[in-house]
Formats: sequence, C-alpha cells, structure tokens
Amino acid sequence: MDEIASKLKNIKQEHGPEAVAVIGGNTHEPGDWAFWRFCNLFGTPNYISQGRNCGVSEFIAECAVYGYHTSRLPIPGLTGCTVLWGSNPENSNQLHYKAMLKAQRQGMKLIVVDPRKSGAASQADLWLQLRPGTDGALSLAMLQVIIAEGLYDKTFVNDWCLGFDALKAYIYDFTPEKASTITRVPAEKIIQAARIYATKKPSIVTWGLATCHLGPAGKSAAQTKAILRAVTGNLDVEGGNVLVRPLPRYAWHENLHWDDLINHPERTRDNVSAQKYPITSVRGYRAFRESMKQVLPNGYGAAMYMLVPTTRGIWRAILEGNPYPVKAVFTQASNPLSVFAQPKRFYEAYTSQKLSLHVAMELFMTPTAQLADYILPAASWLERPHVKTRWALQDYYILGDQAVQPLFERRDDYHLWRELGVRLGQKKYWADTLEEMYDWFLKPSGKSFSDFVAQKDNWCRPSAQFKKWEKHGFATNSGKVELLPSIFKSLGIDSLPRYEEPARSPIRTPELAKTYPLILISGARVRHFTHSCYRQIKKLRKHQSDPLLEIHPKTAQRLNIREKEWVYVETPEGRIQQRARLTDTISEDVVHADAYWWYPERNAKAPRLYDAFDSNINAIIPDDPQFCDYAGNNHFRALLCNVYPVSSKSRNQ
Repeated sequence: MDEIASKLKNIKQEHGPEAVAVIGGNTHEPGDWAFWRFCNLFGTPNYISQGRNCGVSEFIAECAVYGYHTSRLPIPGLTGCTVLWGSNPENSNQLHYKAMLKAQRQGMKLIVVDPRKSGAASQADLWLQLRPGTDGALSLAMLQVIIAEGLYDKTFVNDWCLGFDALKAYIYDFTPEKASTITRVPAEKIIQAARIYATKKPSIVTWGLATCHLGPAGKSAAQTKAILRAVTGNLDVEGGNVLVRPLPRYAWHENLHWDDLINHPERTRDNVSAQKYPITSVRGYRAFRESMKQVLPNGYGAAMYMLVPTTRGIWRAILEGNPYPVKAVFTQASNPLSVFAQPKRFYEAYTSQKLSLHVAMELFMTPTAQLADYILPAASWLERPHVKTRWALQDYYILGDQAVQPLFERRDDYHLWRELGVRLGQKKYWADTLEEMYDWFLKPSGKSFSDFVAQKDNWCRPSAQFKKWEKHGFATNSGKVELLPSIFKSLGIDSLPRYEEPARSPIRTPELAKTYPLILISGARVRHFTHSCYRQIKKLRKHQSDPLLEIHPKTAQRLNIREKEWVYVETPEGRIQQRARLTDTISEDVVHADAYWWYPERNAKAPRLYDAFDSNINAIIPDDPQFCDYAGNNHFRALLCNVYPVSSKSRNQ
C-alpha cells in the first residue's frame, strides 16, 4: 500500500489527479462507493463501473424527462399491464420474474418486446418480435397510436407536460404501418400493444439493459419509453412506474463527496470523453444538479451514471494521451478484457510502457488481473459487513453482518481505498473500519450498523408515496415533465426522440450486409454466470462448458452448420468461435452470441490470457463514436456478422 500510494502521489504531482482511472465491476458494494468517494476526494472524474454499459442511457433519459428514474415492479391485483422491454428476468432477476408472473395470474397483461422468444416472451399475452435495434420505431408508433386515438391522460399532459405539441407533430406520420416496415412487427400488434398499455392502467414500461446496447438507435427508444410513462398518466402512481426517492435517513450524498469533485481545487479537466459526450461528464452532472435543485437539492442519488467516461476514452487516454494522459489504472472486481467492446485495445493499454501503474483487486485471477503490477486479494461478501443500496438506485437499504473472518490476506474493498486515502492526505474523511463507515452513513437514522443487524427487520424503507409531483413538481429545469428535455438541448443533444437505424443494419449499410448478412445480438443473461464471472466454478461450468451461438435451424442448414459444431462469427473487426445451438426462438436472419467468455482452465500467460479473445464476442464489437449512443454506451446488439463452420475455409484468411 505504501508503494502504490507513493506512485499515485508522484503521478498526481506530474500529470494531475485526472491521470488516475478506476474501473469497477457489477454491483460490488462497498467497493463501488468507496472508490467513488476516493476519486472525488482525489480529484479524478475518470471512474467507471459496469453501470457504464448498463443503465446510463435509460436513467439519464428518465432524469432529463421527469427528474429521476422509476421503479418497475408490478403490484399483483393492481397493475393492469407490464411492458417488459429489453430484459429477460427469468435469467437475470428471478424475484422480479416471479412477481410479474403472479401479477399476470391475477389479471395483469404481459407484453414482451424481444427479438428472441425468451422465457418471458413465451409467457407473454403479447410478444412483439422486432428486428433488433428498431425499438425506437416501435415505441414511437405506440406513442402515435395513443395520441391519435386520444388514449393519453389529457389532464396530466395539459397541466404537467411541456413539448407535447412539437412531439405530436413529429410523430404524426410515424404510424404503426410505417413502423411495421421497419420493425417487422405487424401493425395490428403494435396497435394492440398501445391500446392495452394505455387502457389497462396502472401500467408499467420496464427499464431494459438491451435498450442501452443499441448504439445510435438507443436514444429514441430510451427517451420514448420515458415519454410513454408520462403521457399515459402512469408516472408516479401506485401500480405504475413510481418515481424513486433518495435513500431515506441515510447520509449518502454527504459521504460520497460529489461536490468535492465538482469544486476540487486540483482538478482542472473534465473526464476523458467529456468533449464528445457532455451528458456524462462533470459538466453534465453540474447541469443535472442545477435542473434538480428545487426538488432534490443534493441531485441524483446514483450520480456515477451522470459522470462516467466511456471505455474508449480510458484506453485512448492511456495509449494516445488524448485528451490528456492517464498513467494509473485500478481494476476492481472488473475484467475489461472480457466485458468491454474492443478489449484488445485494453490489452494494448495495460501492456503499454505509457501506463505507469496497474492495480487489480479480485476474488479470482482474471485475464485483466494477470496483467496487473499489484494483485490484491478481495474478501467475499460473506467475509465483510454489508449495507446494500444498489448504488442508490433504490429507495431502501438492507444490512447484513459479516458471517466469517476473511481467509488468508483477503481484505474488504473499503480497506483498499481507506488505506490509500489515509496515505494521500484524506485521513479525516475515512473511518477506521467499514462498520464505522456504515455508522457515518446511518447517522440520520438514529441507529448504528450493529443496531440494525441485531434487530429482526434489518432494513429501512420509506412508506409508499405517490404523485409526489403534486406537492413538489418535477426535478427538471421547468418543474414539469419535459417531453423534449431542455437539458438535452443545453448540452447539444437533439431533444426530439428521433428514430435512427443501428450503425450497421440491412437498411443503413446494405452493401456491408452483402458480406455480413446476419444481424448480431449478444449479451443475454446466462443464469449460471454473471457477466464474465464464475466460469472457474466447476459446479456452475458443468451447466454450460462452452459459449453458444443461437442460430435458426433453417439458417444453419443453409450454411451447412450442425448442432454443437464450432463456428466462426465474423464482423469487420475480426472473428471469434462458439458452438452452434440451433433454435427456432430466433429469426432466420438473426444470431445471438454468448458474451464475456474466457477459459480459466487454459494458459494464463500473456498473450493468451486464458484465451480471452478466442470466443468473446466483445472482441469483435466496435467502440468508435459512430457506434455509440448519445451517452457513449457500447453497441453490443443489432450489428452485422457472418457465420460459417470452423471446418470450412475462411474467405478472409
């Protein structure tokens, strides 16, 4: 820790605090908030977690339209309709899925938007199997039906919404018939879905990870989903999409020090991608703080979503010094060589002489950790106390005591950032132990961490409140729902939810489609794994030993591909190999590739690194700006590819 702190101090003195970057993983408290607060106090805005390519696009759209994101869990017996859009909770969120099926049994209509016949789609009352990447066209057409047929909440729109007339004019000719030619969903199904959603109130349109993976096509989908919730009167009503509130009786903002980052005396630059994507930058976060201040003086709880740079921005800053050099990287519970687009660029960055320091903290050795200068063993969730806030995306918290002492030299993640902070002049900001730090957070509740875990109900949740906007208005510049967000306009982003084709598609790039005729989607959840995690656990790996490419039987027959045969998947960025899985749950011109694959049982040494690039679809996903959405998220779904047997001769050998 002394060596690491000394190197950080030198880097800061020579290159500024912004020359340090931190890459976190999936929900990994306390590692997440601990490194955010360290970075805020240190003065670097260059920190990322898996939230970068998860919720940024949708959460920012919701905040821009009505000032906060919403919940999406139906109430059995009350919620009349749920539109499950861009997710498959059967594999990703079993508790949510069970609640949804229970509500359906009690009369709720379930509409599923998905190119694949997922488990949820097979249970749906109405399944909309759209062409991948055309979600925006579908949502705009549903909105057109709702407005044209007068199914919107006229009182709420008149009293609480701005921009309705301009929006109405834009979508006037975005009819179901027009959308059908784009999405391949029959016009009558689009009309049916719009009518069910608008009339079976209260209704829910869910958040969906897939909406954040559509590249330039994603903005129209994310923004229009927010608009649908608002104009139908389903916003912040019981059984509908309820506006989430900041954590109750919890000193979250005070202890995360977002303001210290904004006003840091040593920080002179914004994050490494701020110029291209101002909506996710210190500048963008400051704008959101200003727009929210009348209702939410502390701003958005999960502020990280408004601050994160792009993954491309990190590796470019290391390799090219553009817009300025990044000299140190921490990867904590994260595996960029598997989970980001163009991971070979991260390999080049991590092995570059331009990078002075790379520290990894992990439970298991990963391809990324194999390249680190220092590898620190992390404690598991059983070996540390815990307060689950889910990055302040929810309005409750659950507390759990430490079950066992950490084995060997494993430490909780808080230890890393506390020890570095103390060595770098932040001592007064860090409690001695994680439990004491939790006491700081919990002070407004009047209880300590030990008080909570000793009682039967070891959680805190506020009583339900609805239509909060009647009392406080909305946390936007105008205090109303801004269907065409003013904050978008102020940051140079089109305020209309204008439909755009995916960056590569049979429509947008027809010549390229002649060489790469199949539409590629990727990243659907596999129940036994989480992102790139747990493939080294034999009991889980036995359920799926190899990466699978889903392909329609007729397409496989045409391409001379047999079940379980190894095939190449090729894009202009290169090729990887996976095993073919023949299924009629997918369209004939669409394939789905498993994501995040590496092989812990194979050679660990560089350059093989457990064959991290052999089967990982992200290795051939582009990350150039033209392939990203308005917030800088990677384009993991709705691209183009070619597929052929490994045994055949490659055209591009």
